[in-house]
Amino acid sequence: MPQLCPELTTKLASLKQLKQQFDLELSSLPQTGKTEDLVLVREAKIKLNQALKELRKQITLIEWQKFYANSPQELTTVEKKINYHEIKTLEGHINSVRALQTLTDGRIVSGGHDDTIKIWQLDRRGNYKNTQTLKGHTDSVLTLQVLPDSRIVSGSDDKTIKIWKSDSLGDYQNTQTLRGHADSVFILQVLPDSRIVSGSNDNTIKIWELDKQNNYQITQTLEGHTGPVWTLQVLPDGRIVSGDDSTIKIWELNSQNKYQNTQTLKGHANSVPTLQVLLDGRIVSGSSDKTIKIWQPDSQGNYQNTQTLKGHNGPVWTLQVLPDGRIVSGSFDSTIKIWQPDSQGNYQNTQTLKGHTDSVSAIQVLPDGRIVSGSWDEAVKIWDGDKVD
Repeated sequence: MPQLCPELTTKLASLKQLKQQFDLELSSLPQTGKTEDLVLVREAKIKLNQALKELRKQITLIEWQKFYANSPQELTTVEKKINYHEIKTLEGHINSVRALQTLTDGRIVSGGHDDTIKIWQLDRRGNYKNTQTLKGHTDSVLTLQVLPDSRIVSGSDDKTIKIWKSDSLGDYQNTQTLRGHADSVFILQVLPDSRIVSGSNDNTIKIWELDKQNNYQITQTLEGHTGPVWTLQVLPDGRIVSGDDSTIKIWELNSQNKYQNTQTLKGHANSVPTLQVLLDGRIVSGSSDKTIKIWQPDSQGNYQNTQTLKGHNGPVWTLQVLPDGRIVSGSFDSTIKIWQPDSQGNYQNTQTLKGHTDSVSAIQVLPDGRIVSGSWDEAVKIWDGDKVD
């Protein structure tokens, strides 16, 4: 876990100690018969839980800022580029490319329907080469994430999640296989404290946490979706956002430190296979109804659909957010679109990238501003643009 601010760490420890004392006192009070004392302690406990909740939010924000030093959502030093064009095509997969991630050293990780994960590294000539192919899944690799220590996490149609760790030579090996979902694992997210969040075709979300032996175990299963959980994101305050066959759900930690559904967003006419979060906390959703929706919290913190982006001629499969607030979308129509807010803050399609010959299923952003895309045409493409000073 990232090193927290010493002041916040001390405050958290003190509050936890106070909470334990309150819990002990509360459990003993009914035996004394002092009703007035019970009321006072209950009131104090409510205030204490509120203080704990606020402090957790502060700590979560610090964790995310440190954890996502190389994430598009926090990568504020990324080079801004315009007029994107295709510069490279990486070939090696023998079936559709379904997932992409980037490692902190610039390597690209791809997974697909050929049941493999491929790692691509730049050579001295500036060309990406497939330096390792990870085999172990017995069905399609649908989703990829990277843990804070650079381990790779993969989810598959074979219902499992695999953890891959690099050895002394830099080669990745499968070190743990997580079983618990009853169907395909469609999506993964990673929290700053290394917990894993997974969404599945079994309609559930599972939280995985390291035990004392450093092995991942399920600590909570979130139920509420009536269809497959296609996509997951995490808000800056630690809330989880998930999308299913037509709705988006927001999950928040309660006083028992368990996630519960606090809001359900309705507006899309079909499945929601992709979500992203803008720097200001707004949610961006892409749907099989061919639209992208922007959701903004109102004064009570409830998210409302404030804009709907139309332009794709097919389902929107994948989204990414550039540090300057632009949105990048990939679609069943084989194109990638870049959306930029105008002076009134309304998003407009400013460029459409054509080059893939089948659905665009995954997008990532590199630190130098390049865009990486994966497609059902079995290719990974890299797009570069003109640098803006």
